Amino acid sequence: MSELNSSTNSASSSCGSSDGESNGVGKRAQRELKEEVVKDMAIDKMREKMDSLVHKLEKDVERKLDLLVEDLVGEVKLFNLKNYKLRELFKESSSSSISTADGGSSSSRGRNRSRTGGKLPDKEFVARNSLLTDLFEVKHIKTIYHIFVVILIIMFLNTVVHDFVDRGRINLGFRPIVAGFGKFHIALLLWSCMQIATLCVYPSFCLWVFVRKDCKKNESRKVWDISSIFGLVLYQCTFVAFVIKAVLWLDLPPASSVAVLMEMTRFVMKVHAFVRSNIPRALEKTTKTASEDKPAHAVAVPSFSKFIYFLFAPTLVYRDEYPRTKRIRWSVVFRHVLEVIGVIFYISFIFERFLTPLFDRFGHAEISSGKFVLSLFGSVMPGSLSFLCGFYCLLHAWMNASSELLRFADRLFYRDWWNASSFAEYIRSWNVVVHDWLYTYIYKDAVEHVFKDCRFLATVLVFTVSAIFHEVILAFAFRFFFPVMFVQFEFMGLLLMFVTRNMSKDVGNILLWLMLCIGNGIQLSLYNMEYYARRNCPVSGESLVDYLIPVSWSCNGISHNPNWTISAPWELN
Repeated sequence: MSELNSSTNSASSSCGSSDGESNGVGKRAQRELKEEVVKDMAIDKMREKMDSLVHKLEKDVERKLDLLVEDLVGEVKLFNLKNYKLRELFKESSSSSISTADGGSSSSRGRNRSRTGGKLPDKEFVARNSLLTDLFEVKHIKTIYHIFVVILIIMFLNTVVHDFVDRGRINLGFRPIVAGFGKFHIALLLWSCMQIATLCVYPSFCLWVFVRKDCKKNESRKVWDISSIFGLVLYQCTFVAFVIKAVLWLDLPPASSVAVLMEMTRFVMKVHAFVRSNIPRALEKTTKTASEDKPAHAVAVPSFSKFIYFLFAPTLVYRDEYPRTKRIRWSVVFRHVLEVIGVIFYISFIFERFLTPLFDRFGHAEISSGKFVLSLFGSVMPGSLSFLCGFYCLLHAWMNASSELLRFADRLFYRDWWNASSFAEYIRSWNVVVHDWLYTYIYKDAVEHVFKDCRFLATVLVFTVSAIFHEVILAFAFRFFFPVMFVQFEFMGLLLMFVTRNMSKDVGNILLWLMLCIGNGIQLSLYNMEYYARRNCPVSGESLVDYLIPVSWSCNGISHNPNWTISAPWELN
C-alpha cells in the first residue's frame, strides 16, 4: 500500500515537472515571437522613414538641380551679354548699340527708331548689370580701379607726413565731413516726416478713384478731376515749401542740407511718376463698368506694397513690376557701402587739402585779380576729381548697394558717358535715372500733348526743369543765390548741344572733357569763393537782397592789380 502511494506521488511529481517545462517553453516561444514582431515592426518603420527620407532627398536634389540649371543658363546668357558689350565698348561703338544689345532702354532706342502710333516709346526695364560692374570683370580695367585706390592712399600718406614733419600735427581731412554733415540726426528726422507725408499720397489717390467711380454725371467727374489736380499741385508746392522752410529754420549744414533737398526732389519726382503713370488706367477703369469680381477702384489702383517698393526702388519711372534678382548678395552690399564711405572720405580729403587753402581767406581782405585767376585754375583738377568721385559714389556704389538690397535687377544707372562725343549724348548717358524721368514725364508728354511734335521746345523745357531743381538745391543748401549751375545748364548746355552735334568723335570727346573739367572747376571755385566770403564777411540776412547779391563782389571783393602785366619769353632775361 505504501509502495503504491509512493509510486503515485512520484508519477504526479514527474507530471508536474513536465507541465512546468512545457509552460516555460511556451512563454519563451511567446516572448521570442513578440520580439520578432517588434523587430519586424521596427524594420518596417525604419523602411518607411528611409523611403520618406529618400523621397525628400530626391525632391531636394531635383529642386536644387533645377535652380542650378537656371543659374547656369542665366550665367551663360550674362556671360555672352558681357562679352558682346565689352567687344562693342572696345570697338568704340556708340552707346546706343550697346543699349540695344542688352535690351536697351527706351530713352536711347526712342532716338534710333521711329515712333509707334504717333507716340514715343516707353521706358523698358531689363535685368542687367551696371556698366562698370561688367568692365571690372576685365583685369585691365580692374587694375585702373586699383591704381585710383593706390593714389588715394599715397595722397593720404603724403599729407599726413607733410603735416607731421612741417607743422607737428596730423590732419586726416575729417573737418569737411564733420562740418558738412552736422545735425545729421535732425536731417534723418526730417526725412522721416517727408516719408510719412509721401505715404499719404496713396490713400488720397484711392479716394480720388473711388469718388470718381461713384460720380454718374460727366460734369461732376470733371469738377472732381480738376479739384484733384489742383490738390496735387497744392500738395507738391506745400511739400517743397515745408522742406525748404525746415532746412532754413533748423539751420542744417551744407552736406546735410544737400541730402535733405535731394531727397525732397526725389519724393516730388516719385509722387508725380506714380500719379502720372496710374491716371490713364484709373480713367479707363472708372469710366467703364467695373468688373464682376473686383470693384473698379481695386482694379485701377495698384496695391500698397507696389507703391512702397516704388518709393524705395532706385528708379524714378513707375511700373507695377520690375525685374528682380533671386537673392541678396550681402558681400556686394558690404563692398559698395565701403566704397561709399571711402569716396566720401576721398572728397573730404580733396576739399581739405586742395580747395580750402585756396578760398578760406576770401572776405577777410581784398583779393587781387591775379590771385583769383590762380585760384580759379587751381580748382580745375580738384573739381574734376570731385566730379568723378561724386559720379562713382552716387550712381554706381550707392545705387548698386540699394539695388542689391531691394533685389532690383535693372542696374543701368549710367552708360559710357566718358566716351560721348557730343553734349546731347553725354546728357543721355551721364545720369540715366534722372534722364528717364525727364524723358518719360517731361519730354514725352511735352512732345505728344503740349508742343505737338516740337522737339526743340520740349528740349528747352527739360533743360529748364533740370536747371531749376539743381539751382534750388544749391541755393538753399548754401543759403545764397549764385546761379552758376543754372547758367551752365540752361545756356551753355543748349549751346554745346548744337556746337558738338556734327563734330568728329575724337574732337567732340576732347572738347566735351575740356568743357567738363573747366566747367566743374569754375563752378566749384565760384561757390567756394562765395561760401567762404559769407562766412568771413557775414551779412544781416534780413532782406531778400542779401541772398541775391554775391558778397564776394561787394565785401572785400576782387581788386584789379595794375602791375599785372604779360611779358614775352625773351624779355624775362
